Amino acid sequence: MQKYFTQKLFRWYNLNKRNLPWLGSNNPYLVWLSEVILQQTRVEQGLDYFLKFKKKYPNVKKLANANADELMKMWEGLGYYSRARNMHSTAKVVDTELNGVFPSNYNDLIKLKGIGKYTAHAILAYAFKKPFAVVDGNVLRILARFYGIHEAVDSPVGKTIIQAKADSLLDKTAPDLFNQAMMDFGALVCKPKSPDCGNCPVNTKCIAFKEEQQAYYPIKAKKIKQKIRYFHFFIITDTRNVLLTQRTEKDIWKNLFQFPLITTEKTADLITIASMLEYKALNLINPVSIIESDIYKQQLTHQKLFCKFYIFEVDNIEKIVVPGALIVSFGQLKKYAFPGVIRDFLKNNDYF
Repeated sequence: MQKYFTQKLFRWYNLNKRNLPWLGSNNPYLVWLSEVILQQTRVEQGLDYFLKFKKKYPNVKKLANANADELMKMWEGLGYYSRARNMHSTAKVVDTELNGVFPSNYNDLIKLKGIGKYTAHAILAYAFKKPFAVVDGNVLRILARFYGIHEAVDSPVGKTIIQAKADSLLDKTAPDLFNQAMMDFGALVCKPKSPDCGNCPVNTKCIAFKEEQQAYYPIKAKKIKQKIRYFHFFIITDTRNVLLTQRTEKDIWKNLFQFPLITTEKTADLITIASMLEYKALNLINPVSIIESDIYKQQLTHQKLFCKFYIFEVDNIEKIVVPGALIVSFGQLKKYAFPGVIRDFLKNNDYF
């Protein structure tokens, strides 16, 4: 099966491979950078970010010495901001403790922050040409369909089965080419929806294709219950400056900037919010005017956010009590990294 699968896959790949800037690199830093950016990110979106980061931080030392807020601003829009924080932390370790050299073995790689099994396999296969099979969503889908795997692919048992199948198919003489071919094959042919089975090079032995059950695979475990949150952002301004705070708690958007925030467990109007102690602590006495936005929504992996913005014009912004807040001019706002929902609000509002 291994010979059949890899020969068919390589023949297809030679004719259809995507031209991506990180392919063929023996530089573990660039491989690592591309893998971190592409985690939970579409290639089309990640491409521009990779090129931007490669230009700004061409080596691990440059990244290690980057300003944290500047780095978060560069990352703005990619989401899953813990990736950027972990990337910065690992760059510092590689630069200062490993003399700027990434480990070339699995056990040392996974000790680095943000590098798990998938990323370690990718670095070893692509940069060091070692025989490690890289298993991402594309590979899970391909192999679940090809072998007709009935275990949930996001369960421990399912993951073990898929990894074993990937290991058995891997061309150990060209692990980098094999892994990239699998990524491209999953993106272009064995797609999540409407797979191009007519042009699949291995369809004669694919169980899902034979049984016409492509949509059935891969099987996934029951989804985690979604959490609903209600955010009320207070844009306190003297018409030239505005107050910003930085998120530091262990929660979504850590280290990103926001406007002073009050959260509620359910929908609430401004009258209800004004009765809360958090609101009274702001010392918002007789604001000149109040502008209330529509509801902005943001969908996260396991959370759905309903956000509303209130613009409060005040005579003296320095009298407002917001611990740790920065007073920032409207013109400086573009320098700060914001969550997507706040960026959407700023983009759609001509007040600033």
